[in-house]
Amino acid sequence: MDDSARGGRRKSVGGRLAGRAALVTGAASGIGLATVHRFVEEGARVAAVDLDAARTAEAVAGHDSVVVLGADVRDSAQVDAAYASALAEFGRLDIAVNAAGISGVRADICDLTDDDFADVIAVNLAGTFYSVRAAVRAMRGNSPSGGSVVNVSSVGALANFPLPAMYPASKAGVLGMTRAVAALVAPDMIRVNAVAPGATDTRMLPQDGEIRRAVVELGVLRRAASAEEIAHTILFLASEESAFYTGQTLSPNGGYVMH
Repeated sequence: MDDSARGGRRKSVGGRLAGRAALVTGAASGIGLATVHRFVEEGARVAAVDLDAARTAEAVAGHDSVVVLGADVRDSAQVDAAYASALAEFGRLDIAVNAAGISGVRADICDLTDDDFADVIAVNLAGTFYSVRAAVRAMRGNSPSGGSVVNVSSVGALANFPLPAMYPASKAGVLGMTRAVAALVAPDMIRVNAVAPGATDTRMLPQDGEIRRAVVELGVLRRAASAEEIAHTILFLASEESAFYTGQTLSPNGGYVMH
């Protein structure tokens, strides 16, 4: 993404999300931040939600259509408060993207503690549930237009991926939740889908050079995706271009699952 998109003060007047209001968790960095930038480019107003509100504010500085909200997705009350603030700011909510996530410590399963497991489940699975629940509550008032919820899972939910056991467990849970909620809220015209990225160049990708190369080269394209590339897929699921998609998982993974 060029510097004008990231830094200069700008307003979007058109685009695929013109007139839409969105909330994105995990907005301080990585896929969440790339999604905020992409949504703004397409005309959306965005509530950028993250535990680190100061870092988020710095990352989205210059965007008139973004409001920054601090929240810990492990705390349902904080998630509900963020949605209430977004509704108060925008008057409605059309899109929710759940990108907040952690990978957890890397260790042999016998060395992982109860807290190691619980922390990842609390952020990746419970946090996504809290946000999905709040999003449905907000979007049920949009009848008949409904809304779109996009949950960020991982290729680790679809195939073996060299991360701690609790990470793919949490991300597979996100896929099950996505399908279940999609069926439940279909009468409200709310669509719920998931994105399961492969190796993506964010802080979640192993930083050790040898492990990083091994992970990346498992995909037939032999490279990691950029966060912006994953944001393109999220944009598709958030927009009306995917109006016939619900309960589905799109996995931009560079051919990782071909093995």
